[in-house]
Amino acid sequence: MKVKIKIWLECGDGVAFAEGRRLLLEAVDRLGSLNAAAKEMGMSYRAAWGKIRATEKVLGTKLLKVTTGGKGGGGAVLTEDAKRLMINFNTYKNRLNTLAEKEFKRIFGK
Repeated sequence: MKVKIKIWLECGDGVAFAEGRRLLLEAVDRLGSLNAAAKEMGMSYRAAWGKIRATEKVLGTKLLKVTTGGKGGGGAVLTEDAKRLMINFNTYKNRLNTLAEKEFKRIFGK
């Protein structure tokens, strides 16, 4: 057996941030485009943008700097707040996974 945990941050009745949103931001950072990131993740641009906006609203900060299309096309880059959020979320998740594994072994002896 192996322990698995899921972590998400809530504010009010909704999700503020979770693994899916972290992966979306990671893809935007790598691809330079929310549209490309959404496609890679198999979601619509509208759904991706909705998740980003919802998190921005809850946290009160911008996560993306977006440029609209034109001759060279548009794009998106992460803000410093988005980068810090991803780092903090990963740090928190990794620490909880380590703790969960230790407790699992202690309690179940596996």
